[in-house]
Amino acid sequence: MSVRSGLSIGPTGAAVFITVFLAVTRTAGAAEFDNLFAGANDFGNVGLMQTPTARMRPDGDFGLGVSTVRPYNQIQFFAQPLPWLEASVRYTDVTNRFYSNDPSFSGTQHYKDKSADVKVRLLNEAQYWPSIALGMQDIGGTGFFSSEYLVSSYHWYDFDLSFGLGWGRLGSGGDIPNPFGAFGHHFDQDRFSAVQNSIGVAGNVGAKYWFTGQTIGPFGGVAWNTPIKGLSLRVEYDGNNYQHEGLGDNQRQDSPINVGLAYRGISGLDMGVGFERGNTVMARFAIYTNFQNLRGVFKSADPTPLALYPNQSGDASTPNNTALPASESNAAAVAPEQAAIQTSAPAGPPAAPEISSEQRHEFVLKLKDALKQQGFTLIAVDYDGFLKEVRVWLNQDKYRNSAKAVGRTARVLAATAPDEISKFTLVFVDQGVENYRAAVYRQDFEKAAHDNDPDAALSSIVLKGPGEGYSGAQYIDDTRTPKFSWDMGPAVRQSVGGPDTFYAGQLYWKVAAAVQVTDHLNLTGAAGFNIINNFDQIKLQSNSTLPHVRSDIVKYLRQGDNGLINLEADYIWSPYPDWYHRLSAGIFEEMYGGVATELLYRPYGRSWAVAFDVNRVKQRGYDEMFDFLGYTVTTGHVALYYKPGYKNLLIKLSAGQYLAKDRGATLDVSREFDSGVRLGIFATKTDISAAQFGEGSFDKGVYITLPLDLFFAKSTRREAGFTFRPLTRDGGQMVYDGPELYFSVKDGQPSDFARGASELLK
Repeated sequence: MSVRSGLSIGPTGAAVFITVFLAVTRTAGAAEFDNLFAGANDFGNVGLMQTPTARMRPDGDFGLGVSTVRPYNQIQFFAQPLPWLEASVRYTDVTNRFYSNDPSFSGTQHYKDKSADVKVRLLNEAQYWPSIALGMQDIGGTGFFSSEYLVSSYHWYDFDLSFGLGWGRLGSGGDIPNPFGAFGHHFDQDRFSAVQNSIGVAGNVGAKYWFTGQTIGPFGGVAWNTPIKGLSLRVEYDGNNYQHEGLGDNQRQDSPINVGLAYRGISGLDMGVGFERGNTVMARFAIYTNFQNLRGVFKSADPTPLALYPNQSGDASTPNNTALPASESNAAAVAPEQAAIQTSAPAGPPAAPEISSEQRHEFVLKLKDALKQQGFTLIAVDYDGFLKEVRVWLNQDKYRNSAKAVGRTARVLAATAPDEISKFTLVFVDQGVENYRAAVYRQDFEKAAHDNDPDAALSSIVLKGPGEGYSGAQYIDDTRTPKFSWDMGPAVRQSVGGPDTFYAGQLYWKVAAAVQVTDHLNLTGAAGFNIINNFDQIKLQSNSTLPHVRSDIVKYLRQGDNGLINLEADYIWSPYPDWYHRLSAGIFEEMYGGVATELLYRPYGRSWAVAFDVNRVKQRGYDEMFDFLGYTVTTGHVALYYKPGYKNLLIKLSAGQYLAKDRGATLDVSREFDSGVRLGIFATKTDISAAQFGEGSFDKGVYITLPLDLFFAKSTRREAGFTFRPLTRDGGQMVYDGPELYFSVKDGQPSDFARGASELLK
């Protein structure tokens, strides 16, 4: 189940959204890829049909697939989050088994199974040895498809050969003694009987069953790249004998040889048909894109960048008048400001005479208007004729790429600033606090822009951390606040995979508004108005022995079809450089309101940050209006953020007290791809037992965040995301109590700036 919050959407809404997303972006920016041997198998993983191979998709691939092979119908989400790691999640509809034996409860709904798979490449293929991978099917799920395997693949001319050994379902037809049995009886247990007893209880089949079983079995096959472009013939030996299927749903197998055709001749499409078990037809279809190569829709509605010509009257350039490589420029970015001006520039043409105060005022007005045309808001200006420098504080909510924002702003200043100015210091401000500063050396930047040389442009910029603010600036625009904005449109929320009905959803009209009262104080609110829903079909009530901090979501869905989503005030400020503080109060989300505070220390240019948050919240009434229930709780966490410098990964470890007053820790690992898409996974373990937690044993899930400007011709920093949780339980739950400071001040970090430097002059 899922809770409506902001732009979040649930799994089924996500399936529709991502289907459209993949169809649009397939031609907009997906990488051209003809590797037939990276195609999907029946489960959505890279493989042949029923069996996996050691192949991997291109780094960043993501897709949605469906397959049918009686009695299993599946919908699958698959991803290649790292070059050596494959992951997938899926729902399986078992068409010859009912969800329960009580027709008054689940009606005629078929049994639904939720599962997840992972595969890790251990060895790359070389001339004399194959690629080798280790994988697990149905990891932490119900155990319906529980298997582990070791598989190898080797490419020979137009053939791709695979051979593997499977534990569990994948090797159930074999009679090879389990080699791990030598390490104790634990590995030599009757695995199938143990797993059968856990079917239907998601999350209970964990590490204790991995690589167990009395025997293992071989599997393998070959894929042939036919002369028809994009078409491959697949033949495999299936290691499963189908006599140990979940729920006792054993299938007749007339032959262990499966044969099929796969077609990947159109970029972004993967489809196949086959004949399996000697008696059953298989069909599958998938669409995919690549998050690394995705560039989205061309930004035809963005303002045109200003054309520039080298300024012959300027007399300053980057230190020593030499172009800094990206690495050196980034190193200077975290050094004191003196590092950028400690050496004198070579002599240039005679300096222009100092301008009058009236001319400065006229410049500020021109600058404000030019920035507005580019989608930026001028906050303050400091003009230093002696140092020939202009410092400009501004806010931009348009570009996700910090380098592009700096380039656009530098162009505006180069076009409007008096000739005597040789250096621009651009200070980017978000919610009243400085994020970073960029010192731009005018002469070098103008030449780079004229020559369309992004490397030279990058060398003309020195990044620095935030300073003391703009309270002492010569010109401050006090007309910026208060500022009102609003938005409205259709939205969805839903519950997926329940035993009483597989899909319960609502289409509603969402109206949102925001008032920026001051630079630091923001008021935000949103309400939802029902258009249509089928929440009356949800009958299942929570049986949790913990306080019902989330498991009563059914009551909120049914009684809060028209309601107040949030109404809160957030005050954000920076008491010192690199320190950020937030105070929040109001109705935070559909289920909680109260007061909260967060303190973040994020030293600029470093790979780590630490945050402290605490809140006192009260549970809202089920109608999602202004009344509250009796449950009140204090929660708080210490969070450590770390970027290891590999593939733009972010690791977040939080520890503290959760909504049900349980205490523990949450590990969240995510990756932001070059397109701006973020894909992540999280797990929470607290001091409550698996029995207290209930089905699932512990809280876990995956999430994806999509930048909306991938879909529009006009740049925007807005995002949409969804989270997939197998179940909504009460253990390990947090409250959503305002903007997370780490992501509010993430712009302009040196490593991210360098990665986006290709758009510096766009």
